[in-house]
Parts: sequence; C-alpha cells; structure tokens
Amino acid sequence: MPIVTLKNIHTSFESQVIFDRLDLKIYPAEKIGLVGSNGCGKTTLLKMILGILPADAGDVHQRKVLRIGYLPQEPVFSGEKTVLEELHSSAQEILDLQRRMHDSAEALSQFSGGELKSAMQQYDRLSSEFEIAGGYRYETKIKEIAAGLGLQEKHYSLKTTQLSGGQLSRLGLAKVLLAEANLLLLDEPTNHLDWNATLWLEKFLRNYGGAAIIVSHDRFMLDRLVCKIVEISDHRADVFTGNYSTYRQEKVKRDLELGRQYEQRVEFVEKTRDFIVRNINRKGVKGVSQGRQTRLNKLLKANPDFLEKPKHTRELSFKFAEVESRGKRVDAAVICKNLTKSFGDLTLFENLSFEISTGQRTGIIGPNGMGKTTLLKLALGQIEPTSGTIAIKKSLSIGYLDQAGAELNSENTVLKEATSVIPGILPEQMRRRLGAFLFIKDDAFKKVADLSGGERNRLAICKLVLSEPEVLILDEPTNHLDIPSIEALENALGDYTGTIIIISHDRFFLDRTVQRLIVLGADELGKMAPGKFEFIDGSFSRYTELLEQRALEQVTEQAAKPKKPKQDKPRKTTPPELKQFNGWQVEKIEQTIDQTEAKIKVLHDSFADEKVYKDYKLLAQVKDQVKEKEQYLELLYRAYELKTSKS
Repeated sequence: MPIVTLKNIHTSFESQVIFDRLDLKIYPAEKIGLVGSNGCGKTTLLKMILGILPADAGDVHQRKVLRIGYLPQEPVFSGEKTVLEELHSSAQEILDLQRRMHDSAEALSQFSGGELKSAMQQYDRLSSEFEIAGGYRYETKIKEIAAGLGLQEKHYSLKTTQLSGGQLSRLGLAKVLLAEANLLLLDEPTNHLDWNATLWLEKFLRNYGGAAIIVSHDRFMLDRLVCKIVEISDHRADVFTGNYSTYRQEKVKRDLELGRQYEQRVEFVEKTRDFIVRNINRKGVKGVSQGRQTRLNKLLKANPDFLEKPKHTRELSFKFAEVESRGKRVDAAVICKNLTKSFGDLTLFENLSFEISTGQRTGIIGPNGMGKTTLLKLALGQIEPTSGTIAIKKSLSIGYLDQAGAELNSENTVLKEATSVIPGILPEQMRRRLGAFLFIKDDAFKKVADLSGGERNRLAICKLVLSEPEVLILDEPTNHLDIPSIEALENALGDYTGTIIIISHDRFFLDRTVQRLIVLGADELGKMAPGKFEFIDGSFSRYTELLEQRALEQVTEQAAKPKKPKQDKPRKTTPPELKQFNGWQVEKIEQTIDQTEAKIKVLHDSFADEKVYKDYKLLAQVKDQVKEKEQYLELLYRAYELKTSKS
C-alpha cells in the first residue's frame, strides 16, 4: 500500500503549465531520487505532497498518521531562538511527554484508593510512551545528529540570526532528521555540506527506516542511496527503477524506444491517409476506405497527442578549444615549493610542495575552511603566502571560474559581458554562441545582476570557453547547475586538452574529470585536521575506498590489541560530577545504562502495586528512588557521550 498517491495532477502558474496528468505513488521505506531540469517543478511537487500547495486538478492522498519531515532549500527561522532551542523544538512531543510525566508524578501524593491506582496507571502509560519515543536518548541523539552535520557545541548558544547560510541549512537538516518522520522530503540536502557531513548523511539515510524523496544534484549520493529515480519531464513523472547510473542507461533506451514508437505512429497515419486518398472513390474498396477514415478519426480524437513528437529539454552543448602542446607534456604547469599560509593562529598548510604537469587534471578537496580556495588564490597571485612559493607557468593563459561570481560585471547585459571576451565579434555571432549556453531570444539582454545562480554560472562558463585558456582553474563549477548542465560540462572537460585544477564537493563530477587529488585539512580517516595534506593518485572513488580501507584496518588493529582495564587520569575538561566515571570503559557505561533503565522500569511498575500506593511513606520512598535513578541515568548518558567524543 502506498503512503502517498498523486493521481491525474494538473497545476499551472499564470499561463505556464507545471504538471499535466501527473501520477505518482510513494511506498514505505523506499528512497527516491527526484530529478529534472531547473524549473521543471521538483520543489512544487514536494510542496504538493506536503499539502502546502494545492493542485488545480487531481488528487493527493496521504495515508493516515503519516508524519512528514520537509527540508526546503533555504530553511527559515524566527531568529528568536538559539540553535539548541531550535534543535529541542524538533523533539517537542518527547518534551511534552516528559512534562506530563513530571506533572503526573508530582500529583500522585494528592490521591488515594482507586483514584491513586488510576493515576498510577496513567503515569505508567506516559512512562511507556516516553520510553518508546526514545525519551531517554533524545539529548544524545540531538548531539549526534548535530555533530554529524558539522554543528558543534560552541554553536548551541548562538541565536539563529548569528549563523551563516551554510549553518542555517545544516540546522534545518538536523531538525528534519530529529523529527521522527516516516517520510522525508529533502530539497538539496547536501547544499553547504562538506564531504564529511555528506558521508555522514548518506549513512544516516541508509539506516533510516522511513521513506525519503531526495532532490539532489549529488549523483554520487543518488547512486549509493536510492532504489528509484523519478524524473519530472514534459509535465509528468517518469519512474525508473534503480539508482542514478541505471536511470541514465534506461533513459537512453527509453528515449530511443519513444522515438521509434513516434516514427511508427507517423508511418501508420501517413499510410492510412494515403490509402484513404487513393481509394475513397474507388469502386469495391470505397467502403473499406471510409471505414479506415472513421477509425483514424476516432483514434486521433481519443489520443490528441498521438502524433506529438517526443520533447527533449534544451541542454547545454559546447566544447573548449583544443590546446596546442607547447614543449614536452611533462613540463610543469604549476610548481609549489615549501608553501605555508597562516591566518593568525590557524595554519592552513605548512611546507606544502607539489607539481602539476601540463595537461594533468587535479582535484582539490577537503573540509570547508581548510584552505582550498586560498590555495587557488595563492597560485593566481591574488594573495601572498606566509612563506614558500607557488606559481603557474607564465607562458600559459589562464581561465578562472570564481565560485562567488566576482569575475562577472553585474552592470552589464549578458551579451555585453560575453562580448567583453571577444570585443570585435558581431552581436549576431555572439548571440549564436550564447544559445549553446541556453541564453536565447531576450535572455541576451538581461542584466547580469538579474540572473539566477545557474544562469550566472552558465555565463561564467561561456566566458571561459570564449577565452580559450590553456589552464582551467574552477572553484565549485557545478554550483547552481542542474544535472544535464553538469554532465555537459563534464563532457566538455573530458575533451579538453589543457591543464585542469578543480575544487568541488561533487564527488561524481570529480570521478569523471580528475586523475589526481590534493586533500587539504583532513587526517588519514578524512576527519578535519587543519594543516594536514596528502596526495591521491586516482579519482574520488579511489579516495573513498582508501578511507574505508584505513578505517577497517584501524578497527581490526584495535580489536587485536589485548584489552587491559586501566584507570584513566581525570581530564581537565571532565566536569566534576562526571569524574566518578573516569576509569570506566565505554562498554561498562553502556552496561550500567541498561541496568539502570531496567531498575527504573521496575520502580515504575511498582507504583501500580497496592502495597506501595496505599502506603504514602513507601510511595514517597519509591518516588525518591526513581528520581535518584533518573538523575544517575542522565549522568551516565553524559559520561557515555564524553567518552565516545574523546575516543
């Protein structure tokens, strides 16, 4: 049974049709990738499922008691709450249960006899609900999810107005994951996540028991996570079983089949009409001809799109100019020697040395804030190093794509901005060039300041192509591009014969475009480590395999070591109330948590015992024991969290 059914949906904004006769079913626990060109209606579909945007026609049916968690592309907060308060608001049901349990326990002393027994039963029900809802772990869960997405405890006390755009997106995602929904609607969840947080999110979603619809340009995630791709195309939803790579293969086959079916339909109609024209007045077959005419008319009336040609969305189509070889291919295009760059007390890298050969394709990756863009700016001479040198061969022309779009003049029109690369070109010739980048008709006269993020990126890439560089330096080139545009860029880079240096969080894109990686600010397990660096021969997939291999080796090595109980010295960071657990192993804390929770359950059960609830002194003693055990349990959870965070 589906949990959501959309049937014969039609909707439009002003004169633009978004959906027409759209059908879709969503089943429990399935992970769906929702794809389609920018503006096709992906976000609109999510809002219809959520119920905040009605369809003009058709039905959206949800299974009863369906809880939906929704992450918009730009989460909005009131600004009045702190980060921790916003995170707590996701567990409002648990907090309400906790408050009701407390009130119920406090009220027990006011009752006697049958009223007390009834009150005890109510408390027991609340306690069971609290336990089932995960109430004893919700604080730990909040911290686990926040940490996984890169929100640290130092952020908890900040008002949401003090957060960056990336931090707001992470907070919004954390709230959705905490909400205990059985259907997640995630609109670009990896926006503003570095690859560590993205890997954590992938793991979380793989273990998540509910259904999820994920709008994402992250094809690497879609390949590893989803079981179905839904493509919004031509106002409808086409369903493909399998991951993203399977979808791409099946889509090619389906498009070819649709093309063949269209040709067969056209051929059938043309032959039928030809037969009718030749035989409409011919004796002996006149009746046959009229019958065919009648059947053809009925067919075309019942199927108004019978002769409609399959539509194909306009996509980017371009190539970079071929770079002529100057000297030997082994000549270094970039030389970096003993490079150090510091900002105050933060050292991004120290004594960094490498060479990039002419024609080589290099990706620069690492956690956010660890110096990736800084390294490019040092190479371009835009900022000065603390020590050491880095330089691009002076004889090589450079094409630079800045992720902030600083290379574009916001006051220019699209046509004027593109023409600035080739001043002598005729407007008609430049408009033809712009058409390959989807700037058609009046788009050429838009001001750069009025362009969307995707349009700005397409214009910047257009300028790169026109400049015919020998070295391409690309800082997050896939930002704001839809998947077809990203794939067009990949194809163009695949044919490019010059030197490529790319910063990107798009792992699928890196797999298809680079042959070597420079990893900045990460240790051997991929965790943030300012100042560290390493070089990987191969693609991002090779690096992922290496990280998994290292993690497995570390686990195996630790498991092989004899476990010797030892008394840890109290750390300065350990709160006084937790020092009693300094010598405890994590396993002992886990065991004690289980035992304490069991004791609390026994005490809760005793409230329903007639001997207890009729003896006010004994009842008070049991209540005190419950309170004492619950306080001890809270300490155990804090000790467990402290131990695991330091391991």
